[in-house]
Amino acid sequence: MPAAGRPRPARRVAAAGGAVLVALASLTLAACGGDDGAPAGEVLVADAPDVAALAALPDGGLRYGSRLTGRVFEATADGEVSEMAAVDVRTEGQRGLLGLAVDDDDRTFAAWTALDGRLLVAQVAPGPERLVWRGPGSTELGNGGHLVVAPDGSLVIGVGDLQDPAEADDPDTPNGKLLRLDPDGRPGQAPEVLSSGYTNPFAFTFTPSGELWVFDNATRDDPEVLRRGDEADAAPALEQVEEMVPAGLTAPSDDTLVVCGFLSRTLERIDLGGDGDAERSEVLAEPCATGAAVLADGRIAFSDGESLRVVPPPGA
Repeated sequence: MPAAGRPRPARRVAAAGGAVLVALASLTLAACGGDDGAPAGEVLVADAPDVAALAALPDGGLRYGSRLTGRVFEATADGEVSEMAAVDVRTEGQRGLLGLAVDDDDRTFAAWTALDGRLLVAQVAPGPERLVWRGPGSTELGNGGHLVVAPDGSLVIGVGDLQDPAEADDPDTPNGKLLRLDPDGRPGQAPEVLSSGYTNPFAFTFTPSGELWVFDNATRDDPEVLRRGDEADAAPALEQVEEMVPAGLTAPSDDTLVVCGFLSRTLERIDLGGDGDAERSEVLAEPCATGAAVLADGRIAFSDGESLRVVPPPGA
């Protein structure tokens, strides 16, 4: 049974300004639960280490990828697992298989760092691998790589600043941006920039009504910022100094987000206000390492670093 949610002090919007200069803590630590105790929630897949990519399916299951092996699996709603694809990955630092997305035609797309270090996006199932975008060279930190299908069927990928913060506001580079891709496009396609100024926009999602939200990361004195990702100059709805390291974001409803904090080790509910602000309201489970996805039955799936777990939707 999942642990009961614990209230958190409200954290509301503070003054905004400037690009967010932050970096995601290395996913190589994802398996370290430390003193957090037994993971909360029901086990869906017991043997699922180093998962950084989750994509829910209409039938109640999900697809997930192992960052370090490049293998892609499908789990049914009952936890039965089958392997469906694999890509060759480079894994130093934050590299590896970083994103999965499934469209309405049941095509599975993946984002990963190739053996030559370049960030790639391709359709990996069904059929042979088909390259969609040949992205920039990766770095030890700040690669991004999270991937989602937009309501219009396009793909959205987050690219980190690639350890070059000055490039994050340059419209001619992919660094520090949310980019829209044509899933049927050629590898050399020029992505559309949706928003920029990020350091590592690894946690982002669409709400049921189609709003794009992103929770960028931070270290030291820079703020972790939650903001709209489909508005170029959106003000922060929430900002805080290195409290969570957001490593997964999903939207059970238009006024509720769920974030997985890699540093805080918590899966938390965030309430979106009608006046453009947001607040963290309760802990739904812990420890959480990476990823968050709403399953077809409303349950929230996440990785604790070693297994995939599920908890009831917020308010259930």
